Amino acid sequence: MEKEVEIQIFINKKEMLYSHQNMARAINTFLPYLTNDDLTELGQDILDLMDHREKKEAESVIEVAKHSWPYPDTKT
Repeated sequence: MEKEVEIQIFINKKEMLYSHQNMARAINTFLPYLTNDDLTELGQDILDLMDHREKKEAESVIEVAKHSWPYPDTKT
Protein backbone atom coordinates (compact mmCIF):
# COMPACT_ATOMS: atom_id res chain seq x y z
CA MET A 1 0.00 0.00 0.00
CA GLU A 2 1.31 3.40 -0.98
CA LYS A 3 1.67 6.01 1.74
CA GLU A 4 -0.37 9.17 1.20
CA VAL A 5 1.77 12.21 0.43
CA GLU A 6 1.05 15.39 2.35
CA ILE A 7 2.21 18.69 0.90
CA GLN A 8 2.19 21.95 2.77
CA ILE A 9 3.20 25.39 1.50
CA PHE A 10 4.98 27.68 3.94
CA ILE A 11 5.96 31.23 3.06
CA ASN A 12 7.84 33.23 5.71
CA LYS A 13 7.12 30.45 8.25
CA LYS A 14 3.36 30.74 7.72
CA GLU A 15 1.34 27.93 6.19
CA MET A 16 -0.36 29.22 3.07
CA LEU A 17 -3.58 28.09 1.43
CA TYR A 18 -3.28 26.26 -1.86
CA SER A 19 -3.65 28.65 -4.75
CA HIS A 20 -1.97 29.10 -8.09
CA GLN A 21 -0.25 32.24 -6.82
CA ASN A 22 1.11 30.56 -3.67
CA MET A 23 2.29 27.48 -5.56
CA ALA A 24 4.05 29.67 -8.14
CA ARG A 25 5.68 31.74 -5.37
CA ALA A 26 6.94 28.58 -3.65
CA ILE A 27 8.33 27.18 -6.92
CA ASN A 28 9.97 30.49 -7.84
CA THR A 29 11.64 30.60 -4.42
CA PHE A 30 13.51 27.36 -5.19
CA LEU A 31 14.60 28.25 -8.74
CA PRO A 32 17.85 30.06 -7.76
CA TYR A 33 19.04 26.90 -5.96
CA LEU A 34 18.60 24.57 -8.94
CA THR A 35 21.50 23.63 -11.18
CA ASN A 36 21.52 24.43 -14.88
CA ASP A 37 20.76 20.76 -15.58
CA ASP A 38 17.80 20.90 -13.18
CA LEU A 39 16.52 24.04 -14.90
CA THR A 40 16.93 22.46 -18.34
CA GLU A 41 14.98 19.39 -17.24
CA LEU A 42 12.30 21.50 -15.57
CA GLY A 43 12.00 23.66 -18.69
CA GLN A 44 11.58 20.58 -20.87
CA ASP A 45 8.99 19.14 -18.47
CA ILE A 46 7.04 22.41 -18.68
CA LEU A 47 7.21 22.46 -22.48
CA ASP A 48 6.06 18.82 -22.64
CA LEU A 49 3.15 19.57 -20.30
CA MET A 50 2.10 22.61 -22.33
CA ASP A 51 2.32 20.60 -25.58
CA HIS A 52 0.18 17.83 -24.05
CA ARG A 53 -2.42 20.35 -22.85
CA GLU A 54 -2.56 22.05 -26.27
CA LYS A 55 -3.14 18.68 -27.97
CA LYS A 56 -5.90 17.76 -25.51
CA GLU A 57 -7.52 21.17 -25.96
CA ALA A 58 -7.47 20.77 -29.76
CA GLU A 59 -9.03 17.29 -29.40
CA SER A 60 -11.69 18.75 -27.13
CA VAL A 61 -12.58 21.46 -29.65
CA ILE A 62 -13.03 18.78 -32.34
CA GLU A 63 -15.20 16.65 -30.03
CA VAL A 64 -17.40 19.61 -29.12
CA ALA A 65 -17.82 20.47 -32.80
CA LYS A 66 -18.84 16.86 -33.53
CA HIS A 67 -21.53 16.88 -30.86
CA SER A 68 -22.88 20.41 -31.24
CA TRP A 69 -26.23 21.23 -32.75
CA PRO A 70 -27.28 20.98 -35.43
CA TYR A 71 -26.14 17.44 -35.95
CA PRO A 72 -24.78 16.85 -39.47
CA ASP A 73 -27.67 14.52 -40.32
CA THR A 74 -30.28 17.15 -39.35
CA LYS A 75 -28.95 19.94 -41.57
CA THR A 76 -31.16 20.81 -44.49
